[in-house]
Amino acid sequence: MRRKVVIFVILWLFYILQTTVFQLQTVTGVSPNLLLFLTVSLAFMQGKKEGLVVGFLCGLLIDLFYSRTLGFHALIYLLIGYGTGHFCHVFFDEDVKMPIILVAVTDFIYSMYIYVFGFLLRGRLEFGIYFTQIILPEIIYTVLITLIFYRLLFKINHALIDRQKEERQSLWIRD
Repeated sequence: MRRKVVIFVILWLFYILQTTVFQLQTVTGVSPNLLLFLTVSLAFMQGKKEGLVVGFLCGLLIDLFYSRTLGFHALIYLLIGYGTGHFCHVFFDEDVKMPIILVAVTDFIYSMYIYVFGFLLRGRLEFGIYFTQIILPEIIYTVLITLIFYRLLFKINHALIDRQKEERQSLWIRD
């Protein structure tokens, strides 16, 4: 139960950071995708199930407050969380290379999803401009944020896992 509360608080904190502080501190008009970073990182550390749930909640937050269509972002975040959860078996402690690669690839996939369903289907065909002005800067910015926040999230996750192990070994608490 403690893990769920902590993850939910982190999710809200990242949502607030993404929609307030990082919206004011944009680089070339683009801000990092913290919720994507959170979804990918937790899915990579914990697996498909947690990635699916966290991804759905992150996407749902975006849909509720910023989208006209409920489920548009929730679906892609859910799929990204589930997909990156498959890489959980190659998780190495404190190795940041694989999460950076996953964040970059999933941010590209997310941006392509937005481009196809938000621009291409409405007849806007300027992919080169969209790629150089939005997709590439967002990927770079999100990867830089991954370098900063990943170790912190890793330590929080490690502390939560240790706490769960201690609770399971207690004589008074049974699963």
